[in-house]
Amino acid sequence: MEVQKDKQERERIALYGGAFDPVHCAHLGVARNALEQAQLDRVIFIPAAQSPLKLHTPMAEAAARLHMLELALQNEPNFDLDPYEIEQGGISYTVETVRHFTHRYPQADLFWIIGGDQFEQLDRWRSIDELAQMLRFLVLPRTGADTQRPNSAKNLLYQVLDAPLMRESSSEVRRRCQQGDSLQGWVPVAVEAFISQQELYSNLD
Repeated sequence: MEVQKDKQERERIALYGGAFDPVHCAHLGVARNALEQAQLDRVIFIPAAQSPLKLHTPMAEAAARLHMLELALQNEPNFDLDPYEIEQGGISYTVETVRHFTHRYPQADLFWIIGGDQFEQLDRWRSIDELAQMLRFLVLPRTGADTQRPNSAKNLLYQVLDAPLMRESSSEVRRRCQQGDSLQGWVPVAVEAFISQQELYSNLD
């Protein structure tokens, strides 16, 4: 007899922010590792309008980045896409996003997926102490990044994911597009086709 999940059990949801410019295979690998290791129910991808800690604006239009995510996630039943930050526009501050999802899912335990390089910069994040009270961080190891607890955040809870260091990055995908190199194995097949059809990233300044 199948045992049904207790309706009172709190859902475990990870929020995964980023430019996703474009989404690539490592993004999906990170989400799969987080789903398994943190025993999540689902991962919500939240593309940013503009990150406060990155100097460049996204190369692809918001509509294109959203569509690429839709294509990448279409066969992933535990992954969702939410355009909240793009719909808000302007600079995307994590604490404001998390406040929104805390109100939307009051009965859920929230997590935030973060790279080790960004984890080192938590002292620069807006209202980090408030943010640390609302969720737990899931930290992806990065070469040269220190995943020890930052001293600047009080009551910080986090889990370092056991994940391989992955070669893919959005900047490398964009470089390959500009050079006319193949994207096979770097991005999902449907995303590769869309990039080719739209000639995205092929003429970067």
